[in-house]
Amino acid sequence: MSTTASGAAAYDRLREAIVRVELEPGTAMSEVQLMERFGFTKAAVRAALARLRADGLVLAEPRRGHVVAPLTMRDVLEIYDVRLALEPVAAEAAAGVMGADEAARLAALARDHADVEDFLAANREIHLAIMRAAGNQRAAAILERLLDDSERARILALRAGAAGGGARARTEHQALLAAIGDGDGPRARELMADTIRAFRDELVSHLQRATLDRPL
Repeated sequence: MSTTASGAAAYDRLREAIVRVELEPGTAMSEVQLMERFGFTKAAVRAALARLRADGLVLAEPRRGHVVAPLTMRDVLEIYDVRLALEPVAAEAAAGVMGADEAARLAALARDHADVEDFLAANREIHLAIMRAAGNQRAAAILERLLDDSERARILALRAGAAGGGARARTEHQALLAAIGDGDGPRARELMADTIRAFRDELVSHLQRATLDRPL
Protein backbone atom coordinates (compact mmCIF):
# COMPACT_ATOMS: atom_id res chain seq x y z
CA MET A 1 0.00 0.00 0.00
CA SER A 2 1.37 3.43 -0.94
CA THR A 3 2.04 6.10 1.68
CA THR A 4 -0.89 8.13 0.37
CA ALA A 5 -3.26 5.15 0.50
CA SER A 6 -2.13 4.10 3.97
CA GLY A 7 -2.56 7.68 5.19
CA ALA A 8 -6.09 7.72 3.79
CA ALA A 9 -6.89 4.38 5.45
CA ALA A 10 -5.50 5.63 8.77
CA TYR A 11 -7.56 8.81 8.47
CA ASP A 12 -10.77 6.89 7.78
CA ARG A 13 -10.20 4.52 10.72
CA LEU A 14 -9.18 7.19 13.23
CA ARG A 15 -12.05 9.45 12.16
CA GLU A 16 -14.46 6.56 12.68
CA ALA A 17 -12.96 5.90 16.12
CA ILE A 18 -13.50 9.53 17.11
CA VAL A 19 -16.98 9.89 15.61
CA ARG A 20 -18.12 6.59 17.15
CA VAL A 21 -16.62 7.56 20.52
CA GLU A 22 -14.09 4.71 20.61
CA LEU A 23 -11.75 7.60 21.37
CA GLU A 24 -13.72 9.81 23.75
CA PRO A 25 -13.65 13.62 23.75
CA GLY A 26 -10.59 14.89 25.63
CA THR A 27 -8.59 11.65 25.20
CA ALA A 28 -4.85 12.31 24.92
CA MET A 29 -3.01 10.15 22.40
CA SER A 30 0.48 9.92 20.96
CA GLU A 31 1.53 8.78 17.51
CA VAL A 32 3.08 5.68 19.08
CA GLN A 33 -0.14 4.80 20.95
CA LEU A 34 -2.18 5.13 17.77
CA MET A 35 0.31 3.03 15.80
CA GLU A 36 0.14 0.25 18.38
CA ARG A 37 -3.64 0.34 18.78
CA PHE A 38 -4.65 0.57 15.12
CA GLY A 39 -1.68 -1.01 13.35
CA PHE A 40 -0.73 1.84 11.04
CA THR A 41 2.75 3.14 10.27
CA LYS A 42 4.11 6.34 11.77
CA ALA A 43 3.86 8.12 8.43
CA ALA A 44 0.23 7.05 7.99
CA VAL A 45 -0.74 8.13 11.52
CA ARG A 46 1.02 11.46 11.09
CA ALA A 47 -0.80 12.12 7.81
CA ALA A 48 -4.12 11.13 9.37
CA LEU A 49 -3.62 13.41 12.36
CA ALA A 50 -2.90 16.35 10.07
CA ARG A 51 -6.24 15.84 8.32
CA LEU A 52 -8.08 15.32 11.62
CA ARG A 53 -6.64 18.59 12.93
CA ALA A 54 -7.94 20.31 9.81
CA ASP A 55 -11.37 18.73 10.45
CA GLY A 56 -11.34 20.09 14.00
CA LEU A 57 -11.65 16.60 15.48
CA VAL A 58 -8.13 16.53 16.94
CA LEU A 59 -6.12 19.23 18.71
CA ALA A 60 -2.35 19.45 19.07
CA GLU A 61 -1.36 20.38 22.62
CA PRO A 62 2.08 21.05 24.12
CA ARG A 63 3.40 18.12 26.21
CA ARG A 64 0.23 16.09 25.57
CA GLY A 65 0.72 15.30 21.90
CA HIS A 66 -2.73 15.12 20.35
CA VAL A 67 -6.10 15.29 22.07
CA VAL A 68 -9.53 14.34 20.77
CA ALA A 69 -11.41 17.62 20.46
CA PRO A 70 -13.98 18.21 23.19
CA LEU A 71 -17.67 18.61 22.46
CA THR A 72 -19.05 22.07 23.10
CA MET A 73 -22.51 23.54 23.38
CA ARG A 74 -21.65 25.86 20.49
CA ASP A 75 -20.93 22.83 18.26
CA VAL A 76 -24.33 21.31 18.96
CA LEU A 77 -26.28 24.54 18.53
CA GLU A 78 -24.55 25.47 15.27
CA ILE A 79 -25.03 22.00 13.77
CA TYR A 80 -28.72 21.88 14.62
CA ASP A 81 -29.31 25.46 13.44
CA VAL A 82 -28.02 24.42 10.01
CA ARG A 83 -30.04 21.21 10.03
CA LEU A 84 -33.19 23.17 10.85
CA ALA A 85 -32.47 25.45 7.89
CA LEU A 86 -31.99 22.54 5.47
CA GLU A 87 -34.04 19.51 6.44
CA PRO A 88 -37.64 20.72 6.92
CA VAL A 89 -37.54 22.29 3.45
CA ALA A 90 -36.09 19.07 2.07
CA ALA A 91 -38.81 16.98 3.72
CA GLU A 92 -41.49 19.13 2.08
CA ALA A 93 -39.81 18.75 -1.32
CA ALA A 94 -39.34 14.99 -0.84
CA ALA A 95 -43.06 14.56 -0.17
CA GLY A 96 -43.72 15.59 -3.74
CA VAL A 97 -41.33 13.11 -5.34
CA MET A 98 -40.56 10.17 -3.03
CA GLY A 99 -42.67 7.16 -3.85
CA ALA A 100 -44.68 5.22 -1.30
CA ASP A 101 -42.39 2.19 -1.73
CA GLU A 102 -39.27 4.16 -0.77
CA ALA A 103 -41.08 5.76 2.16
CA ALA A 104 -42.16 2.29 3.30
CA ARG A 105 -38.56 1.02 3.02
CA LEU A 106 -37.33 3.85 5.22
CA ALA A 107 -40.19 3.28 7.67
CA ALA A 108 -39.06 -0.34 8.00
CA LEU A 109 -35.57 0.88 8.85
CA ALA A 110 -37.06 3.08 11.54
CA ARG A 111 -38.90 0.12 13.06
CA ASP A 112 -36.11 -2.41 13.01
CA HIS A 113 -33.30 -0.91 15.10
CA ALA A 114 -32.61 -3.01 18.18
CA ASP A 115 -29.94 -0.90 19.89
CA VAL A 116 -28.22 2.49 19.78
CA GLU A 117 -25.86 1.47 16.98
CA ASP A 118 -28.73 0.25 14.79
CA PHE A 119 -30.68 3.41 15.54
CA LEU A 120 -27.80 5.65 14.51
CA ALA A 121 -27.36 3.79 11.22
CA ALA A 122 -31.10 3.89 10.49
CA ASN A 123 -31.39 7.54 11.48
CA ARG A 124 -28.53 8.47 9.16
CA GLU A 125 -30.00 6.56 6.22
CA ILE A 126 -33.46 8.05 6.71
CA HIS A 127 -32.31 11.68 6.92
CA LEU A 128 -29.90 11.36 3.99
CA ALA A 129 -32.48 9.55 1.84
CA ILE A 130 -35.01 12.32 2.42
CA MET A 131 -32.43 14.99 1.55
CA ARG A 132 -31.38 13.14 -1.61
CA ALA A 133 -35.00 12.69 -2.66
CA ALA A 134 -35.38 16.47 -2.46
CA GLY A 135 -32.85 16.63 -5.30
CA ASN A 136 -30.12 18.91 -3.87
CA GLN A 137 -26.90 16.92 -3.84
CA ARG A 138 -24.84 19.74 -2.32
CA ALA A 139 -27.27 19.97 0.56
CA ALA A 140 -27.04 16.18 0.96
CA ALA A 141 -23.23 16.43 1.17
CA ILE A 142 -23.53 19.17 3.80
CA LEU A 143 -25.99 17.09 5.82
CA GLU A 144 -23.70 14.04 5.68
CA ARG A 145 -20.91 16.11 7.25
CA LEU A 146 -23.28 17.58 9.85
CA LEU A 147 -24.40 14.09 10.88
CA ASP A 148 -20.75 13.05 11.23
CA ASP A 149 -19.96 16.14 13.28
CA SER A 150 -22.87 15.58 15.68
CA GLU A 151 -22.59 11.79 15.98
CA ARG A 152 -20.38 11.90 19.08
CA ALA A 153 -22.93 14.02 20.93
CA ARG A 154 -25.81 11.77 19.80
CA ILE A 155 -24.03 8.61 20.92
CA LEU A 156 -23.24 10.01 24.36
CA ALA A 157 -26.77 11.30 24.81
CA LEU A 158 -28.44 8.10 23.60
CA ARG A 159 -26.27 5.97 25.86
CA ALA A 160 -27.46 8.18 28.72
CA GLY A 161 -31.07 7.48 27.79
CA ALA A 162 -31.99 10.44 25.58
CA ALA A 163 -35.12 9.87 23.47
CA GLY A 164 -35.60 6.55 25.25
CA GLY A 165 -32.44 5.29 23.55
CA GLY A 166 -34.06 6.02 20.19
CA ALA A 167 -37.57 4.72 20.97
CA ARG A 168 -39.21 8.15 20.67
CA ALA A 169 -37.42 8.82 17.40
CA ARG A 170 -38.94 5.60 15.99
CA THR A 171 -42.42 7.07 16.43
CA GLU A 172 -41.33 10.43 15.03
CA HIS A 173 -39.77 8.83 11.96
CA GLN A 174 -42.90 6.76 11.31
CA ALA A 175 -45.10 9.86 11.32
CA LEU A 176 -42.66 11.82 9.16
CA LEU A 177 -42.33 9.08 6.57
CA ALA A 178 -46.10 8.55 6.47
CA ALA A 179 -46.54 12.24 5.61
CA ILE A 180 -43.88 12.00 2.90
CA GLY A 181 -45.43 8.81 1.48
CA ASP A 182 -48.82 10.54 1.40
CA GLY A 183 -47.35 13.53 -0.43
CA ASP A 184 -48.26 15.91 2.42
CA GLY A 185 -45.40 18.41 2.12
CA PRO A 186 -46.47 20.95 4.76
CA ARG A 187 -47.01 18.19 7.34
CA ALA A 188 -43.65 16.60 6.48
CA ARG A 189 -41.93 19.95 6.92
CA GLU A 190 -43.55 20.49 10.31
CA LEU A 191 -42.73 17.00 11.56
CA MET A 192 -39.09 17.19 10.43
CA ALA A 193 -38.62 20.49 12.26
CA ASP A 194 -40.26 19.09 15.41
CA THR A 195 -38.06 15.97 15.30
CA ILE A 196 -34.82 17.92 14.95
CA ARG A 197 -35.74 20.44 17.65
CA ALA A 198 -36.76 17.73 20.12
CA PHE A 199 -33.49 15.84 19.83
CA ARG A 200 -31.44 19.04 19.83
CA ASP A 201 -33.07 20.07 23.10
CA GLU A 202 -32.25 16.68 24.66
CA LEU A 203 -28.63 16.93 23.50
CA VAL A 204 -28.31 20.39 25.02
CA SER A 205 -29.87 19.20 28.28
CA HIS A 206 -27.46 16.25 28.40
CA LEU A 207 -24.41 18.45 27.80
CA GLN A 208 -25.58 20.89 30.45
CA ARG A 209 -25.96 18.10 33.01
CA ALA A 210 -22.54 16.71 32.13
CA THR A 211 -21.00 20.13 32.68
CA LEU A 212 -22.77 20.60 36.02
CA ASP A 213 -21.66 17.18 37.23
CA ARG A 214 -18.00 17.57 36.19
CA PRO A 215 -15.63 17.99 39.17
CA LEU A 216 -14.06 21.41 39.54
